[in-house]
Amino acid sequence: MATKRINLSFSMDREEDAKVYNILSTQRYKTDYVIKAVLSYIGERDKDFDRETVKEVVKEALREYGIDSKDLNKIENNQEKLPGEIFDMFNTL
Repeated sequence: MATKRINLSFSMDREEDAKVYNILSTQRYKTDYVIKAVLSYIGERDKDFDRETVKEVVKEALREYGIDSKDLNKIENNQEKLPGEIFDMFNTL
């Protein structure tokens, strides 16, 4: 299996660069540390992306039915106008 190398440069004038440089400098297994940090960051970012996307889709669907997402009483009163799948989705959240 081939090994690839990436060189990084840090500008010590920038606070974030200096902070990351100092963190990486103290790590004994830098490659493992960077791999775990990047994968963790990507995993968290993907979770947030999906959650925000779902929220926006639900808000848009509610707006299409003329329901303000902040007015829960209105949702209950319009229950028979909404497809059952919407309420099934809320029950699974």
